[in-house]
Amino acid sequence: MIKWGVISTGNISKAFCDSIRYSKEAELAAVASRSSKNLKHFSDKYGVETYDSYNALLNDSNIDAIYIGTPHNSHFDLSLKTLRSGKNLLCEKPMTMNSTEAMILLNESRRQNLFFMEAFMYRCHPLTHKMLEFVKQEFANQEVFIESSFGFVADVEESHRLKNPELGGGSILDIGCYPLSMVRLIAGNLMENSFSDPLTISASGELSSNNIDLNAKADLEFSPKIRASIQSAINEEYENSLRISSGDKQIFVKEPWHCGQFQGQKAEIKILENNQEKVIEVTDDVGLFTREIDEASSCIKAGKIESSFMPHADSLSNSIWLDKWLNKLKVVYPANSINTSSLKSSVFSKPSKDLNTIEIPELDKEISPIVFGCDNQINEVHAFAMFDYYYSKGGKVFDTAFIYNHGLSDKYLGDWINSRNLKDVVVLGKGAHTPDCFPDKIKPQIEESLARGNIDKLDIYCLHRDNLEVPVNEFIDALNECKHDGLIDVLGASNWELERFKSANDYANEQEKVGFKVLSNNFSLAKMIEPVWPGCISCDEIYLKYLKDNNIHLFPWSSQARGFFVNQVEFAANEHFANPTDEEEKRVWHDELNLARRKRTIKLAQEKNCQPIQIALSYVVNLEISAYPLVGPRNFFELDSCIEATNIELSAQDLRYLEKGD
Repeated sequence: MIKWGVISTGNISKAFCDSIRYSKEAELAAVASRSSKNLKHFSDKYGVETYDSYNALLNDSNIDAIYIGTPHNSHFDLSLKTLRSGKNLLCEKPMTMNSTEAMILLNESRRQNLFFMEAFMYRCHPLTHKMLEFVKQEFANQEVFIESSFGFVADVEESHRLKNPELGGGSILDIGCYPLSMVRLIAGNLMENSFSDPLTISASGELSSNNIDLNAKADLEFSPKIRASIQSAINEEYENSLRISSGDKQIFVKEPWHCGQFQGQKAEIKILENNQEKVIEVTDDVGLFTREIDEASSCIKAGKIESSFMPHADSLSNSIWLDKWLNKLKVVYPANSINTSSLKSSVFSKPSKDLNTIEIPELDKEISPIVFGCDNQINEVHAFAMFDYYYSKGGKVFDTAFIYNHGLSDKYLGDWINSRNLKDVVVLGKGAHTPDCFPDKIKPQIEESLARGNIDKLDIYCLHRDNLEVPVNEFIDALNECKHDGLIDVLGASNWELERFKSANDYANEQEKVGFKVLSNNFSLAKMIEPVWPGCISCDEIYLKYLKDNNIHLFPWSSQARGFFVNQVEFAANEHFANPTDEEEKRVWHDELNLARRKRTIKLAQEKNCQPIQIALSYVVNLEISAYPLVGPRNFFELDSCIEATNIELSAQDLRYLEKGD
């Protein structure tokens, strides 16, 4: 039997403790609470060990797993402590206050090899499984509209957890997560996946004086055939139902979240068509949470870290779309500001050796084999978490630009560097992008970038674009002035043609000035047929030879061809979100050479037991040139994939095979 400890003595924890009595896989062993009155009640009722501190429970070596039923705002800190204490975990929904915290917890579960599940108990219930069978049977390959609501009137004070932003109040986080999770589950079922994410979201709602959502609605489109409308409220009574319709046919479930809890454990699925009604009864004779407890306990016994009923990727994606829904309504929680977030200080250990360090003569700092691109961070909390994680893995180099995220990328990076008091990171900045690609724009933009981040200089600076109407000597002169003023150290260019790049360096040599020592063009195993964006330039073999012969470092962008090498068959499992649109992929990458190279990449990845996109990145790292690819991971899992790619060794024969098939 898996021995469970429970953190919290609220109503939902009582329901958990009542349900575990029916389990054949688990038993209740201990409860922790800060309320001595509640602890006595639990001790009397359940006859278990009680602790007046959470840490005491986590230190109990007899406990195998922890259930967390506290308010939302405490989930992240308690879950992280639980996993780091070596305990398996079932945490009430929503698992965290935002998707960044969710990402950290799921990563910790993997790192510790411990089971972690977000407690959407309806996912484990027979009612849900039976409903999905009928959905697939009745609506496959049809146009489908899904409606789901969860709303009630909470007549409580503004300080109550349901209305208090400090405690994660509002309808979306508390109950809107249910209909969102449900429609994503059904859409995935219809699309032959375990879940699916929307393509678009529009939202409306009513906010309180505390700026939390009292009610909210979202319209979602999953595909041209699958749409959904969801609602949540803490100030209105809703039908609290699930309705799936196509034409004159409907599947209807009343209170799908409670699974018959208030009807003597009896629930109904109604199929309505042509004024005919078919009712399927689903009866369960155990506690509401028993199925969930049994599923978690069985997974723990089997050594699994996640359940197929509520997999990690599903929880993370649901959290991401909750963020999007809240952002649409401009709901902001203290947990989403770095100054009041649990992530104000890094939650990661000291830097490890996952990434090798490399010395180049132009810098007095070491660099790493991959460079972190600072253009995919959704907010400062996400940015700080991603930067912390990269740095904890030994990452040293950060790529930003004057135009990235309307200047926020410079600010996020500088604020992070200063808050962590770091002296060993390398900042690669870029500026003078079209239409501002003129020599007189360089210095003001550099100064503005430095001011945004409150840092003294850029270690490497690249012109973001070229302007063929400007003589190269004017660019070199302007850059040398900035270097003389101590604003930049190493000079570089991005998206420059070879002849212009050579001419600039020839002029610098003739005038005994500093020339370009860095190039940041596109370079990948997949050749760019058309520019991804106007003004983008790629490197060919002649360009690479020039760089090698002149000891110039390549910091290439899109070395993984913006997801072209993601194996679409395994897409849902490998958690790479940076796949290009069909239009972009076909326009930029689809030709006979690239498609053949992708096939060979997939084959070699199978032989080396890794992902094709990792082989694509490893290809660039393993070439005999000084190359340090820029990567733009959106989550830890993508970053780990990139880090692992740097440690894949490709022989000269492997490289020839990828290029030519020999």
